[in-house]
This record gives sequence, C-alpha cells and structure tokens, in this order.
Amino acid sequence: MNGFETIFLYVGMSCLAVSAMLIISALLGPARPTPQKLETYECGVPLLDPAHKRFSLRYYVVAVLFLVFDLETILLYPVAVRYKALAHQGWAIFFEVFVFVAILFIGLLYAIIKRGIERE
Repeated sequence: MNGFETIFLYVGMSCLAVSAMLIISALLGPARPTPQKLETYECGVPLLDPAHKRFSLRYYVVAVLFLVFDLETILLYPVAVRYKALAHQGWAIFFEVFVFVAILFIGLLYAIIKRGIERE
C-alpha cells in the first residue's frame, strides 16, 4: 500500500473503533436517568441565566473580526519567514502582500466606521 490507501484505512479503522465503543457502551452500560442527572451542570455552580438567551450582534462581529485578523497573521507568517528567498522574484510579492493587507485594512476601517468594535 502506498499513497492515500493507508490514510483511508487508518480513518476507516478509527471510525470503526469509535462506533464499536459507542455501541458496546450503549448496550452494556446502565441507563438510569433522573431529573437531577438531566439538569445542566456547569462546574458545580447553579445556573443564573437560562441556557437559551440572546447574545448581542456585536459579540458575533467581534468574533468574525478576530478570525479575519487571526487568519491574516497566519497567512502573513510564511511570507515573512521566506521573505529573503521571495525577494529575488522582484516587487511582485511585495505588492501581493500589500494588496492583501490593504483589503483587510479597509475591512477594519469599515468595522470602525460602523462601530462594530466599540464596547457598550
């Protein structure tokens, strides 16, 4: 075997093992649900708020902005590490990175203008 056959075999055997463990646990394990066992448990502290409460839209905007700029860092790191090797190709790499950062900067300016980052 070479190539992807080994990977497919590994994933298949892993899925089979997990499925077998879940089925055996469901068949042999005791099932005695009580109202106390079915309650939501968070670190031994009783819940103060209901589990299904509404979050502010800003929470999601900040989360998306974090992901965007986190991805920017992840995508710029390899370019920074290999900058000397890429510099021999001319100004093309510099302009590509500049355009990438400029697009993200425009997105940041948009978020600032729309007040998506401000705290209440």
